[in-house]
Amino acid sequence: MNKYVCANLVNIVDDKILLVKVRENEKYYLPGGKIEKGENDIQALIREIKEELSVTLEENKITYLDTITAPAYPDNENQVELRCYIYENLEKIIKSNEITDIQYIDMAKENLIAPAVNILIKKRFRKFISIDK
Repeated sequence: MNKYVCANLVNIVDDKILLVKVRENEKYYLPGGKIEKGENDIQALIREIKEELSVTLEENKITYLDTITAPAYPDNENQVELRCYIYENLEKIIKSNEITDIQYIDMAKENLIAPAVNILIKKRFRKFISIDK
């Protein structure tokens, strides 16, 4: 079993979480991606967010949130380790060509969200999940 180690951005606005979709995947997941050899988490996060959202993050505004290990999506025979960070005042995002869709999604809509992200939501953002949604 392989483990994909990733740096990811967690951004919440009006009780919704910023998620992206790539190619034909059914589920949305956090912006960010694999940490390349020679990179630390922050360097990978800055690179990935620039590639995916056309935003240049400032290192001093990045704060560690949590690490989640869970089955990878859509490759559920392997694991993903999401090293999650929050960012102060995320500026306007612009979807790049490698992203199929980007949305702020209601955190209660588990069916739209990749498994590891649902684990993060339940662990860190339970207060935003309502049975009525």
